[in-house]
Amino acid sequence: QFFETKAAPDELRGGQPEINAEITRKVLAGVKGPKRDVVLLNASAALVASGKADDFTDGLQLAEASIDNGAAANKLDALVTFTQENG
Repeated sequence: QFFETKAAPDELRGGQPEINAEITRKVLAGVKGPKRDVVLLNASAALVASGKADDFTDGLQLAEASIDNGAAANKLDALVTFTQENG
């Protein structure tokens, strides 16, 4: 189910901060593709390391649910607001 296709390095490349912010917003809005896959992999590893997920597959499912239900985007919005209000 996860990661059925391979990605070329160019498909994973970011850029200037504005480009990276746009990529992040798209991933958190649910746009599927290789960039989302990398986010899911990294989030899964973090969830396992923190004890929030039992294993890598569980972490992938939790990370995917967080993106798809909007929780990840909401956290980013809260961080942006906090940062703007607190310098």
